[in-house]
Amino acid sequence: MTSAEATAERGSRLLGGGAALLLGTGLANIGNYLFNLVLGRWLGPALFAQLNAVVMLSLAAALLTQMLQMLAARYAARYAAAPGQAALAGLAGLRRWLLAWAWRLGAALGIACAAGAGLLARFFHTGSPWPFVILGLGLPCYLAQAVERGVLQGQTRFAMLALSYQAEMWARLAIALALVALGWAVNGAVAAIALSFVATWLVARRAARRLPPAEALSAGRRRAIARYALPVGAALAGQALINYSDVAVVAHFFAAEEAGWYGALALIGRIVFFASWTLVAALFPLAARRQRRGQPHRWLLSLALAGVALIAALALAAMLAAPEAIVRGLFGAPFVAVAPLLAHYTGATALYALANVIASYRLALGQRTGGYLMLLGGLAQAALLYARHETLHQVVLWQLALMAGLLVLLLAWDAWRLAQAGEARAYGQSAERR
Repeated sequence: MTSAEATAERGSRLLGGGAALLLGTGLANIGNYLFNLVLGRWLGPALFAQLNAVVMLSLAAALLTQMLQMLAARYAARYAAAPGQAALAGLAGLRRWLLAWAWRLGAALGIACAAGAGLLARFFHTGSPWPFVILGLGLPCYLAQAVERGVLQGQTRFAMLALSYQAEMWARLAIALALVALGWAVNGAVAAIALSFVATWLVARRAARRLPPAEALSAGRRRAIARYALPVGAALAGQALINYSDVAVVAHFFAAEEAGWYGALALIGRIVFFASWTLVAALFPLAARRQRRGQPHRWLLSLALAGVALIAALALAAMLAAPEAIVRGLFGAPFVAVAPLLAHYTGATALYALANVIASYRLALGQRTGGYLMLLGGLAQAALLYARHETLHQVVLWQLALMAGLLVLLLAWDAWRLAQAGEARAYGQSAERR
């Protein structure tokens, strides 16, 4: 096989895997939406608000899971870009080191969640602390599966990565429907979430174990990963604050029924962000790998931004055309009061999704400022909404304005970095001529 044929074959496999990831995560998102829609109808606004508080807490824990996945994905991509068994042994060492940290952090987080269950129940007005105890039991597996997924993502084994998302969705949906039907209500739904973490870990672990014996990471590499974790953690902390601080503020300050309405609004409005996740998941390791090999990668950012913009335009058009029909069809008549806010919330989410593409691309290249800008945006949103939350309408409009500002800031920073890179190349060419 010639070099050109081998490259074409690898490209074909990569395209097929990317399509599998798109299909698999698309189905998983549909299933997760079905989980929320069915439970929203079964439980009603007040109990759904309780479940949404627990779900929000599990997604806040995703700060650590996503950080571990991004660390594993970036460095796995860089190992995968190098030929030979030594690189695979290094990848196995990376996996072993990150898994050790994942289990430690997961155990600590689970214990903290269970120990603070009473306080969390009072803050979110859930009545019972048991949902938080149940969630805490599943958190160690939640962090461990993130490392396994990151290894698959970095190797661009997108088909197996998609399978892990399918396992999570089907386990969560089937167990939740069974337990809630048996009368376990919120506790049953949370137990399904915790057990879905276990199912995901088992599937991803089996897929990621196909590696040679691990080579211990050098102290220098461990320090480099730890330093890189800071901007990644900042970006994900900003992401958690942007995605969920509004839900937390509404759950704390508004009546249970209004909090339930808002939970449904947020779930529908965030469809743009979750639909765009597949593009970011593919962009991140591909950009890191192409940078490692010295290949062009700017086109990946343009492609991802175009894809997210198209998704956002389609979603926004639907929300503007028939907001009441969408809310009523998905959650039922009790939630229709928030229909007038749907287009505004979707617009805010679309702006954030575009900003997230830019920050993720730059993080894949090892450029850290974007992560701190995302954290700044999240802190600004949390502080502003905590101070100004007179109505649900005001909560949504503040987010729309803040996300527009964050996107402009990231676009300006990206353009500045691009100009710097152009100047550096021009200087290098000039020096070579001299």
